Amino acid sequence: MGGVEFEGATDPTVVEEWLECMERVFEQLKCTNAAKFKYVISLLQKDAYDWWVSVPNAKAKPSMLTWDDFVKSFRAKYVPYVYCDAKKKEFLNLRKRSMSIAEYQQNFLRISRYAGGIIDGERDKFRRFEEGLNSYIRKFVAILRLENFSKLISAALTWERIHKE
Repeated sequence: MGGVEFEGATDPTVVEEWLECMERVFEQLKCTNAAKFKYVISLLQKDAYDWWVSVPNAKAKPSMLTWDDFVKSFRAKYVPYVYCDAKKKEFLNLRKRSMSIAEYQQNFLRISRYAGGIIDGERDKFRRFEEGLNSYIRKFVAILRLENFSKLISAALTWERIHKE
């Protein structure tokens, strides 16, 4: 099926990557929430499985639990609030500075998942990315009056390429 076993981890980044991998597998397979839940439990090993069986209702009422219940419990265990808060702060402080546009975009997209309440749609994402650009690039893209995030990226990459020549 493509899933990867999870034994437990102390690095929240590893945990997040595993969850994302599972989401992609489930999307490809068009799994129902019930199937997601059953499959992911079968991939828990060692410390992770020991943790799961200690979760209230995990063994007693598994038919009542959903994929969302699992994700909520899993993130509470393996992705501490302090980590999420630090990532949110990192996102709020993210600026292009000396990074390439591609590096800035990669960092922006990687930590934007922690920006709940800050980025609620395409326009917010566009605005936030634009604000993080160096002022001379921001002025260039502002003239173009872009409305689309991918066009903003394309314009910034074009600016960067032209100025490297």
